Amino acid sequence: MSVLDKFVGKKYRTADYWFKVIPLVEYENRPIKYLEIGAFYGANLLTVADSYGKHPESELFCIDPWEDYEDYPEYKNEQENIYETFLKNVEHSGVQERITAIRGYSNNEIPRLQDDFFDIIYIDGNHEPEYVLEDAVLCYRKLKVGGWLIFDDYGWGGPDLTEKGIRAFVDVYCNRLQAPGILKNMQLFAKKIR
Repeated sequence: MSVLDKFVGKKYRTADYWFKVIPLVEYENRPIKYLEIGAFYGANLLTVADSYGKHPESELFCIDPWEDYEDYPEYKNEQENIYETFLKNVEHSGVQERITAIRGYSNNEIPRLQDDFFDIIYIDGNHEPEYVLEDAVLCYRKLKVGGWLIFDDYGWGGPDLTEKGIRAFVDVYCNRLQAPGILKNMQLFAKKIR
């Protein structure tokens, strides 16, 4: 049975896109700590739970406000329904005991999490460059040395949107990251080396 068998809602790129960059075999027999910024209906989170986070002691966290706001008018008056659907997707997945959903804004919630804690962090929240940059800086402290930071939608909206925020982070943290230029399906992967 797949964690997505009873899934409802939109699915975009999921964790199976990461396998060639982050070898799954490195995570098969150990628990991981995972954080996702921007969960939407939960498809990516659930595929992480069924792959990198398959160990029963893995802990998976996600942060999303599931709230209407100006930057995302296309989901106006849908956020409460998306949140309820997310909760049902998690419940029907069979992996809900490993998942902690935090409903709030990432700039408020990330600082409350433990430093040097996460093995993989996926940033797919607000795509405006200043928010992407802020999420990256806040998440960097939470990532273990050797952990992966993954950015979604590199190039989305052209070079002045998501890409600009990601590039700003990578440029400033270049001595603390390995292989920050790897792109796969509009995703940028960076490994924390110090």
